[in-house]
Amino acid sequence: MLAAVLKGPGNLSVERVPIPEPAADEVLCEVTACGICGSDLRYLAGENPWAKHTLGVEKPNPPDMILGHEVAGVVEMDGRRVRAGMLAFRTCGRCSECRRGAMHLCRNTAHLGHGAGWEDRGFNPGGMAEFMPIWRDNVHPLPDHVSFDQATSLDGLGVAVHAVNRAGIRPGDRIAVLGAGPIGLLVMQVALADGATGAIVSDLYDAALACALELGAEAAIDGREASPDAVAAEVLARTGGRGVAAVFDSTGEIAVQQAALEMLAPGATLMLMAGAAEGLTLSTRAMAGERLVTTSSNNLPGEFERGLELLASGRVRVEPMITHTFDLADAPRAFAVAADKHRTGAIKVIIRPS
Repeated sequence: MLAAVLKGPGNLSVERVPIPEPAADEVLCEVTACGICGSDLRYLAGENPWAKHTLGVEKPNPPDMILGHEVAGVVEMDGRRVRAGMLAFRTCGRCSECRRGAMHLCRNTAHLGHGAGWEDRGFNPGGMAEFMPIWRDNVHPLPDHVSFDQATSLDGLGVAVHAVNRAGIRPGDRIAVLGAGPIGLLVMQVALADGATGAIVSDLYDAALACALELGAEAAIDGREASPDAVAAEVLARTGGRGVAAVFDSTGEIAVQQAALEMLAPGATLMLMAGAAEGLTLSTRAMAGERLVTTSSNNLPGEFERGLELLASGRVRVEPMITHTFDLADAPRAFAVAADKHRTGAIKVIIRPS
């Protein structure tokens, strides 16, 4: 089969590899669409973001890793072909995190497209291939009106649902989203679906700002024309000086995160979707009023299912986010377009293996 294989930092090779043999509890997925995630770009750059943000360690990537965890496709189950979205990870069920219901933090996770948990199989499968193994229990049939391209958003939607749940968004809240990439736009829509009455968004390029407004943002602030402190001042002005119930930062930039602390209402949460920037300072004044600073990057299986409900109902829309599609043979070009988003206008780039 054809697959996009990570050979090393900056080296993505589209080549022929053996079709994987599913284990007894797995089925073979014929991949029809796979999204490029920000994590994929970091893997290509030589980082291991899953290990960094979940395990808190710097870990090298395994050799010959097939990328892609935002996957939709067709599987053969019970004698019929099923259109499905794929929950791309499975946890051990035995560790202390799994036993206390925090399986999204399981250190023994097997994760498709992240090079985790496949060491005993001799390969590292992912969705940027014509075929991929998937656990039977992780296959989620799609309603007929949900396309394969739309279903690639389900992984990010699960992450967004988890972040909004952790922030405790309630009806009537207003939020700020710093970084209107796919995750930021999904977080915004999930918060609005959960009753938030407004979302103020900031980013650095036109495509993201326009998409945020199309998807329901009350304001889209151009960070090229306003410093992080000026963005904070505008958020405060729009909320009568009180601040917002939650700020979701997906930039990972220290100046943005430092300014985000000024946007928080008493009791509000700063949710760091890309981790805490090195050097972030938490002053007594910034943390007064029981403000909370935390991280969020994964999700629970039930939150993936909630994301599918929101997508199928139309309460979350992803079509405006899909800006580019490529055949699998053009995967290196697809990554180049996704990485150069300020010039290309890319938001969500999708690879179609078949």
